[in-house]
Amino acid sequence: MSNENIECDYCPSCNKKSLRVTNIVISIPYFGEVIDFTILCNSCGYKRSDIMPIEIKEPTRYSFHIESACDISTRIIKSSTCTIRIPDLGITIEPGPLSEGYISNLEGLLQRISNVINMGMRMGKDEERKNGQELIDRITKLIEGQEKVCVIFEDPLGYSAIASDKAIIESLSEEEIKNLKFGESPFEIKRDNC
Repeated sequence: MSNENIECDYCPSCNKKSLRVTNIVISIPYFGEVIDFTILCNSCGYKRSDIMPIEIKEPTRYSFHIESACDISTRIIKSSTCTIRIPDLGITIEPGPLSEGYISNLEGLLQRISNVINMGMRMGKDEERKNGQELIDRITKLIEGQEKVCVIFEDPLGYSAIASDKAIIESLSEEEIKNLKFGESPFEIKRDNC
């Protein structure tokens, strides 16, 4: 694992010259080496992170069946271009301008989803709060191994993965790639300015 810190250009949020870029190269079983980069402003706390493989990857779909509580410890690599689907729960998460990449496990992913649902429930009406709580309850049961679902990662750049020999890996067709969102970075970093 190698690490590089660079004091860089101006922050896109507060416009102070206090942006720090950190790059870490990590080797991940079933996937290869990736660069985990984080951009953090020391003044205002602005943060952006993503994951990119060192090798060129093909557009890919990973499917993984969570069948027990042990399965939620499976490592995941989720890039900013990844669409996540959990059809059994009616969940689809598509990349957008603020989509971030991260390395975690399936439990961490499920906790993130629960947190987003919980935030949405605060602004929802009674029926929406009821539906949100039912979904959080199902996610809790899933984490405890009381429910089974299939989790699907689709990445048009192949930058995401479910790192397990139980994962089913398929290439995406041109048509499937056209139907996926790619997300986008809200800013561009130029190393020349550092």
